[in-house]
Amino acid sequence: MLIRVLLASLVLAIAACSTVPIYQPASDRNDFGYSEQQIEPERYRVTYNGDDSTSQASVENFLLYRMAEITLEQDYDYFKVINMNTECHTEYHTTVDQDCPGGSEYGQMFPYCGYGYICNPSGTLQETKRYEAVAFMTLHHGEPPVGEDLAYAAREVEEQLRDQIVRE
Repeated sequence: MLIRVLLASLVLAIAACSTVPIYQPASDRNDFGYSEQQIEPERYRVTYNGDDSTSQASVENFLLYRMAEITLEQDYDYFKVINMNTECHTEYHTTVDQDCPGGSEYGQMFPYCGYGYICNPSGTLQETKRYEAVAFMTLHHGEPPVGEDLAYAAREVEEQLRDQIVRE
């Protein structure tokens, strides 16, 4: 019985550590999620900011999904992507593992430890990437024109991407 409880606890702990990208509105301009701005009656600027666990493909799919939602919410049938851009924001974080007698002073090229010791710290450099996708779109009635690559049927986009959408 105790083994089952421990095993169940381990499974729950592992599941809690895995992150699934969440599709959500951004609460402010710098937050993760989607936002849009209506520029003209049938023209929008749509943005999706991913967090550091959201892949580029997920950010772009979330953006397309949001464009399909806007199209259907406004009672249109398809949308055209006028311009779409995805940017990668990369940050680097360093952790220093150092055991120096007497403390240390950081901010120099080589940290110096107290009492005349020069330490050779070991550390890790972590790279964090966040993706932001921005698109301008126009809304249209009827069927998307045949052969126009950047015209998307909103219902089809919504149906194709629905399985990838996880909401809070």
